[in-house]
Amino acid sequence: MLPVLSLIVLIPLLFSAFAFLTKTREQARVVALMGTLITLVLTLYMYFSFDSSSAAMQFEEMASWIPSLGINYHLGVDGISMPLILLNAIVIPLLILFTWDDVRSTPNRFYGLILAMQGAVIGVFISLDFFLFYVFWELTLIPLFFMVNIWGGPNKRHASIKFFIYTHVASLVMLLGIFGLYFAAWDQTGVANMGIAHLMSQFPMIGSGIARDAIFLALLFGFLVKLPIVPFHSWLPDAYAEAPTAGSVLFILLKIAGYGIFRVILPMLPATGTPDMMITILGLLGSVSIVYGAFLALSQKDLKRMVAYSSVSHMGFVALGAAGLVALSISGAMFQQFSHGLIMSIMFMSVGVIQASTGTRIINDLGGLATKMPKLAVIMMLAFMASLGLPGLTGFIAEFMVFTFSYVNVPTFVILALFGVVITAGYHLWAMQRTMFGVYNGKIGEVFDLSNVQTFSMAVIALLVLYFGLNPSPVLDMMITGSNEIVSLMAAMGV
Repeated sequence: MLPVLSLIVLIPLLFSAFAFLTKTREQARVVALMGTLITLVLTLYMYFSFDSSSAAMQFEEMASWIPSLGINYHLGVDGISMPLILLNAIVIPLLILFTWDDVRSTPNRFYGLILAMQGAVIGVFISLDFFLFYVFWELTLIPLFFMVNIWGGPNKRHASIKFFIYTHVASLVMLLGIFGLYFAAWDQTGVANMGIAHLMSQFPMIGSGIARDAIFLALLFGFLVKLPIVPFHSWLPDAYAEAPTAGSVLFILLKIAGYGIFRVILPMLPATGTPDMMITILGLLGSVSIVYGAFLALSQKDLKRMVAYSSVSHMGFVALGAAGLVALSISGAMFQQFSHGLIMSIMFMSVGVIQASTGTRIINDLGGLATKMPKLAVIMMLAFMASLGLPGLTGFIAEFMVFTFSYVNVPTFVILALFGVVITAGYHLWAMQRTMFGVYNGKIGEVFDLSNVQTFSMAVIALLVLYFGLNPSPVLDMMITGSNEIVSLMAAMGV
């Protein structure tokens, strides 16, 4: 059997090394495109071979790595991880195409870091051993740090260091939680084992409720900072806004925190010492993030920072759907991750094109761009409508499911979060009206519409937003299967 999981991690990492060794921009981008296209072909093979009706791990690979510590090279994919791998595999080659004519220093490093990021993110999604999971988790920090630090905006050093400190400290706290799980399970069974499923199965056996809460909160903290949601979000606007366009899109594709909530946090939640309090924390932070993030986005003058803050608001839906604790609310939260990756990729690409063409991204300095940039106007309009939740587009499916089915268990938080929807519609429409419509601002000078490769890459993503908005089943069915498994596990444990 083809070791396809190993290949979709190793190929981007291998081509990353090749890209670093290239001498010209042409060589670097061709190597990058080849690596990402091979990864896409393998991922599509997995997707079409995947059994959406099964909650079991598929394409599993297992080899002993450090037997004395119970660490194994264990990979697998299920309905929680498959859609996110698909998202990553589709968008990254389109991102390479989007930057095809991008002239910047050291293109070998630029494309090498993109491929390294892709390999590390996929590694997180398929790791079934906590040690391997943490190694890939930390590896994702490195490409993003250098992407902001080398090619970022005027405040790139501050933004990159802030991002690194916030997320690395959170990762260390998460590591303490993993150690707590590992040593507790070792003490109970007498066998060292870093398997994620094994450690979670031993979690309810820890005698002290306080110890279980401490371990759970350490893991939850690591995921919430990386997500991020309020009040752990302050690294995000700086990092997103200062990063180059490709870096901003890579941040968006960094869905490992939400994945961690579904893979680790929810199955553990019933066995915590105070599950009701943990549900309240998740629901409260989710609803506050939706509303507060929307207010922050509304107050921005910089278009890119507005998009960045909207991301905080949208990540609130992930936490709120998880707190809903029914299969369809959790599926909605998973779909929000998938949808957000597509929509925000277009939005950051749009901002990047506007900034490159006009020299500014201050909303009040723009105006009437649709007359000069009609192709961008159409694609950007679709992304903004999807982001505010217009029916027929992916954003609507995710928000509808989260609101409707989370109401069953956390109605107060859903009602609070509904205020965010009104504000979200307001800032999206305001930004579109100020940038694209009205009288063209002649002070901008001559501007140019999307190039052919930019049009192709953005249009493909836009069509996916439309396709999955009208027909979400190809990814939603596997998410529902995975969510049903989580809910069944919770029910068996009394939640």
